[in-house]
Amino acid sequence: MMLLLGGVLLFQSCDDDDDNDSAVMDRQTFVTQASSSNSLEIQAGQQAQQKGAAAAVRAYGELMVMEHTATGNELADLASQKSLTVSTQLLAPHQQQLGVLTPLTGDAFDDAFADLMVASHQEAVNLFDQASQQVDDQDLRAWAAAKLPALRTHLQGAQALKAAVNP
Repeated sequence: MMLLLGGVLLFQSCDDDDDNDSAVMDRQTFVTQASSSNSLEIQAGQQAQQKGAAAAVRAYGELMVMEHTATGNELADLASQKSLTVSTQLLAPHQQQLGVLTPLTGDAFDDAFADLMVASHQEAVNLFDQASQQVDDQDLRAWAAAKLPALRTHLQGAQALKAAVNP
């Protein structure tokens, strides 16, 4: 009986360890995902500045370029200190999202841009929230946590933009 109980406890403790391991985010994975997400915001913002029909779209695009460029520079500095690589190309999902936006003009562009900004900022908030708790580097966890308020503000702005251009 004691042997059976010991076996059950051992099995449960192994099971707990596996759960904890899955809750860790690799620091290079986070840097790659964050840098691609950030680059998407910049590139879409540049398009909005050039192609946006509504003044609000052009202004939001300018904000994205300005704030995400600064964020990208911060991430590059932090990654460099940790010998991590910052992605210079968009990951495939981000490239697809930008590819949908690129051929559009006028009101169709504005609608798609607003939709993209909502979706991409929801994704970014989720990524940074997860990283602030799970990335395997204390400095990156702290940096991700520090960026969350701005990303949430960007999400709220994107939602308001979407309501304005697509009532």
